[in-house]
Amino acid sequence: METPLLSIDETLDTAFEIFYEMAEDNLEYDDMLAYQERFDEEGAGVAVEAESDWEGHVAFEVDRKVFVEIRIGLASGDTLDDVLVRMLISRDPEQKFCHMLWKRAAE
Repeated sequence: METPLLSIDETLDTAFEIFYEMAEDNLEYDDMLAYQERFDEEGAGVAVEAESDWEGHVAFEVDRKVFVEIRIGLASGDTLDDVLVRMLISRDPEQKFCHMLWKRAAE
């Protein structure tokens, strides 16, 4: 019998927990400060179908029934303008997996 997948809301909750745990070590100071200052009004997370570039980042074929891409950042209206992290996360509670692509300052 297959294990039921986590809902999108449960997956978003998990993604935010991981984000908060790792953001300070992975975001530029200015991005972290802006997020903290503006989160109440503009902070957002969205779940989308995993982009095609994930296979190159994780070196396996991504099953889009099991994996979802979560984007966390700052929004204006319904648009996520400043994506701080793209996260590939498994919805299978028995196969925990998460890979994150953090926003980096222009070099």
